[in-house]
Amino acid sequence: MKGKLILLAGAAVGYVLGTRAGRQRYEQLKGRADALWHDPKVQQKVSEAQEAVKARAPEIQEKLTDAASRATDKVRSTVQRHDSDITEVGTHGRNGHYPQPG
Repeated sequence: MKGKLILLAGAAVGYVLGTRAGRQRYEQLKGRADALWHDPKVQQKVSEAQEAVKARAPEIQEKLTDAASRATDKVRSTVQRHDSDITEVGTHGRNGHYPQPG
């Protein structure tokens, strides 16, 4: 949906910039968009969407917090594992190889 809106907005901008009477056409489009935005039906849907987001925000926040915590734990685990690998390599010879017998 977001991609379609971006495509539509890009097409509208291209159309406006490509016309000779671009400013006049821009004002027409702007007027239509403004009228549509202030339409009571549109505003009702906007209000419903806002309420839905407010109602689900705590649930979504909890899920995001859990996901961030799991990601942090995974990164921490990976870093610790790599730190132990580095320590292990550091105990090898000066050139990073095991000391040769003899």
